[in-house]
Amino acid sequence: VWGKELAVGAINGTALGILLALVGWAWMGNPWLGLVAGSALALNTLIAVSIGGTVPLLAKRMGFDPALASGPVLTTITDVCGFALALGMATAMLPLLM
Repeated sequence: VWGKELAVGAINGTALGILLALVGWAWMGNPWLGLVAGSALALNTLIAVSIGGTVPLLAKRMGFDPALASGPVLTTITDVCGFALALGMATAMLPLLM
Protein backbone atom coordinates (compact mmCIF):
# COMPACT_ATOMS: atom_id res chain seq x y z
CA VAL A 1 0.00 0.00 0.00
CA TRP A 2 2.79 2.40 0.91
CA GLY A 3 4.52 1.83 -2.44
CA LYS A 4 1.39 2.80 -4.35
CA GLU A 5 0.88 5.87 -2.20
CA LEU A 6 4.49 6.87 -2.69
CA ALA A 7 4.23 6.48 -6.47
CA VAL A 8 1.14 8.68 -6.65
CA GLY A 9 2.75 11.19 -4.27
CA ALA A 10 5.89 11.30 -6.41
CA ILE A 11 3.89 12.03 -9.55
CA ASN A 12 1.73 14.61 -7.79
CA GLY A 13 4.67 16.24 -5.98
CA THR A 14 6.77 16.42 -9.12
CA ALA A 15 3.96 17.95 -11.18
CA LEU A 16 3.09 20.51 -8.50
CA GLY A 17 6.76 21.22 -7.81
CA ILE A 18 7.47 21.95 -11.47
CA LEU A 19 4.39 24.15 -11.71
CA LEU A 20 5.35 26.11 -8.59
CA ALA A 21 8.95 26.41 -9.78
CA LEU A 22 7.79 27.90 -13.07
CA VAL A 23 5.44 30.33 -11.32
CA GLY A 24 8.17 31.40 -8.89
CA TRP A 25 10.61 31.91 -11.74
CA ALA A 26 8.09 33.88 -13.83
CA TRP A 27 6.92 35.95 -10.87
CA MET A 28 10.27 36.98 -9.42
CA GLY A 29 12.56 36.39 -12.40
CA ASN A 30 14.89 34.17 -10.39
CA PRO A 31 15.10 30.50 -11.40
CA TRP A 32 16.74 29.59 -8.08
CA LEU A 33 13.72 30.81 -6.16
CA GLY A 34 11.53 28.60 -8.30
CA LEU A 35 13.87 25.67 -7.70
CA VAL A 36 13.78 26.15 -3.92
CA ALA A 37 9.99 26.49 -3.76
CA GLY A 38 9.29 23.69 -6.21
CA SER A 39 11.74 21.26 -4.61
CA ALA A 40 10.40 21.98 -1.12
CA LEU A 41 6.84 21.37 -2.30
CA ALA A 42 7.76 18.15 -4.10
CA LEU A 43 9.65 16.73 -1.11
CA ASN A 44 6.96 17.83 1.32
CA THR A 45 4.35 16.06 -0.78
CA LEU A 46 6.37 12.84 -0.60
CA ILE A 47 6.68 13.19 3.16
CA ALA A 48 2.95 13.89 3.54
CA VAL A 49 2.04 10.85 1.47
CA SER A 50 4.41 8.65 3.43
CA ILE A 51 3.13 9.85 6.79
CA GLY A 52 -0.49 9.83 5.65
CA GLY A 53 -0.19 6.21 4.61
CA THR A 54 1.60 4.92 7.68
CA VAL A 55 0.19 6.89 10.63
CA PRO A 56 -3.35 5.44 10.40
CA LEU A 57 -1.94 1.93 10.26
CA LEU A 58 0.28 2.58 13.27
CA ALA A 59 -2.55 4.24 15.19
CA LYS A 60 -4.81 1.26 14.58
CA ARG A 61 -2.09 -1.14 15.66
CA MET A 62 -1.57 0.86 18.86
CA GLY A 63 -5.29 0.80 19.64
CA PHE A 64 -6.17 4.40 18.76
CA ASP A 65 -8.89 5.51 16.40
CA PRO A 66 -7.04 6.20 13.11
CA ALA A 67 -9.51 8.89 12.07
CA LEU A 68 -8.90 10.90 15.23
CA ALA A 69 -5.19 10.32 15.68
CA SER A 70 -3.87 10.68 12.14
CA GLY A 71 -5.20 14.17 11.36
CA PRO A 72 -3.27 16.18 13.95
CA VAL A 73 -0.14 14.06 13.59
CA LEU A 74 -0.14 14.33 9.79
CA THR A 75 -0.76 18.07 9.86
CA THR A 76 1.96 18.73 12.43
CA ILE A 77 4.63 16.63 10.72
CA THR A 78 3.80 17.98 7.26
CA ASP A 79 3.90 21.60 8.45
CA VAL A 80 7.17 21.16 10.33
CA CYS A 81 8.82 19.39 7.41
CA GLY A 82 7.48 21.94 4.91
CA PHE A 83 8.88 24.88 6.84
CA ALA A 84 12.16 23.11 7.49
CA LEU A 85 12.58 22.15 3.83
CA ALA A 86 11.69 25.56 2.44
CA LEU A 87 13.72 27.56 4.93
CA GLY A 88 16.63 25.11 4.93
CA MET A 89 16.92 25.12 1.15
CA ALA A 90 16.52 28.88 1.02
CA THR A 91 19.26 29.30 3.63
CA ALA A 92 21.58 26.95 1.76
CA MET A 93 21.00 28.80 -1.53
CA LEU A 94 20.81 32.32 -0.07
CA PRO A 95 23.63 33.78 -2.19
CA LEU A 96 21.85 32.65 -5.35
CA LEU A 97 18.50 34.04 -4.23
CA MET A 98 19.69 37.60 -3.70
